[in-house]
Amino acid sequence: MNVNKETLFKMLKSSFYFQEVPENFLTWLVDRSQLLQFQAEQIIYEQEAVPEKLYLIVSGSVSLYIEDNNTQYLVNGLHVEDIFGVEVMTQSSVRITSARAEKRAVVLAIPLRILQKITQEFPAFSIQFDLQLHSLQFLIKKPMNWLQTDEVVYYISREHPIILVFRILKPFLVSIAFLILAAILFYSNTITTGAALWMGAITGVMGLVCGAWNAFDWMNDYYVVTNHRLVFMEKIAMLYDSRKETPFSAILSITKQSTLNGRLYKFGDVVMRTFTGLIKFHNVEYADAVADIIEKQWVLRQEKISAQDDEDPEVLLRQQIAGKNALKNQTSEEKSHDQLIALGTDYASDLFSRLLRLRQVIGNTIYYRTHWFVFIRKTLLPFIGLATCIVFLLAPQNGWLGLVPETSGTYQVILVGLGAVMMAWWIYSTWDWRNDYFMITPEQIVDVYRKPLGVDERRAAPIRNIQTIEFKKKGIFGLLFNFGTVFIRVGDVDFTFDYVPDPSYVQQEIFNQFRRLKDKEKKDSMQLNGERLAHWMDAYHKVINTQSSEDQEDNTVQN
Repeated sequence: MNVNKETLFKMLKSSFYFQEVPENFLTWLVDRSQLLQFQAEQIIYEQEAVPEKLYLIVSGSVSLYIEDNNTQYLVNGLHVEDIFGVEVMTQSSVRITSARAEKRAVVLAIPLRILQKITQEFPAFSIQFDLQLHSLQFLIKKPMNWLQTDEVVYYISREHPIILVFRILKPFLVSIAFLILAAILFYSNTITTGAALWMGAITGVMGLVCGAWNAFDWMNDYYVVTNHRLVFMEKIAMLYDSRKETPFSAILSITKQSTLNGRLYKFGDVVMRTFTGLIKFHNVEYADAVADIIEKQWVLRQEKISAQDDEDPEVLLRQQIAGKNALKNQTSEEKSHDQLIALGTDYASDLFSRLLRLRQVIGNTIYYRTHWFVFIRKTLLPFIGLATCIVFLLAPQNGWLGLVPETSGTYQVILVGLGAVMMAWWIYSTWDWRNDYFMITPEQIVDVYRKPLGVDERRAAPIRNIQTIEFKKKGIFGLLFNFGTVFIRVGDVDFTFDYVPDPSYVQQEIFNQFRRLKDKEKKDSMQLNGERLAHWMDAYHKVINTQSSEDQEDNTVQN
């Protein structure tokens, strides 16, 4: 592949890693770097090797992976214009991952000495690389299983470590204050020695517990930026689990906010305004650099939309004439195959979920019902009542509960009648539970709410208009049995899929459908533009040929 220096210069200039580097330095960097080619599956560097170069992907794709006990685990996948090998810019003495070309790839290898020279002139240059290495270490320790196969993680982190210090100090200072109070009360003979010791011990234990709890809570919150979306993950042990995300297409603006402490310790808030409100990355380290990462992906999203609108007419026409339009040539079987793959065959369910069919895939539609825990909660009382009636009905014949066989017929009639009522109640509750379900179609999300012999409500919204998707698992039962609520913001309307099994997976499937629909609309738009251009060209040639024939006839008559 022939790549000129101007192309490499533009790639570097558009990268958020090099956007603050002057153009003369970038030109100097390109002149002293080397283009390398790698075949598919070829190793670029191995884990624990000494880092010597930074790499920019010019074409193809690269995967970063780690190897443990002869098993390879994918850490991150990278595409054109992405940077990898950031260990060379940090204090890391060895590579923490291996790099492999997934397809035939061309990369620009930038020597360490060149990067060190730029860092000497511009100390802030290394900040982005520190963030990337930090994110890479996070991905190794905490894999994101909900990511799509083509999704690249550009940033993942927690709040600034100084926030952890503040959170630990608060209960510690409160404990110190209570200990001082206990000492004052003791020396003023207000409380006894035993009371002072108990007060001190309880205060100390409570301070330690609260400090540990705050630290654990800090560790469980994450902010993630990928090439498709922004994600905020929040978890409180045994109480709460949530993941909120929004696609870049829903973002209206990006701003950065910081306080005096933030400017002092180099942290701040990155605020994304969407159609439905704000999404905040609170107290993140190097907020300016994080905002640059988000803005870069946001701008790329907008540029892709503009590029599709300004598609080269010559390319479209050639595709139309040559019949190479992928969407046009795709058969209905291939489309069905793509849909089936997209519906997610890796869904894992427990025995009760399978028995009650809490998740069903019929054609291209996914059906969800509320978790079996909700079913048990709805039907528990009538079930207990029915079981009690049966026990008391059989008790006289079996000598249970001290009842004799010679019980009156009225006793049996009452129990049979009461049992029938309980059975009817149980059937009604089961029917009521079964009637409520949620649907994810290729184009819509649907919430169906029905009451037996009563109200019938159906709410639907187009997937293309989704602004944010969030799931929450609350309480010990929700966390223990893995169920919760998925919140979908569509325009100014909120949809909720209540008490669904594995809400994280449901959220993932909704986002997959959103991505698939957007991709389909892009392909359809390209095909329509190509067909329209071909139609106009056909009409143009007909007009030209007709005009030429008329001119020839006029010339013949004149002669």
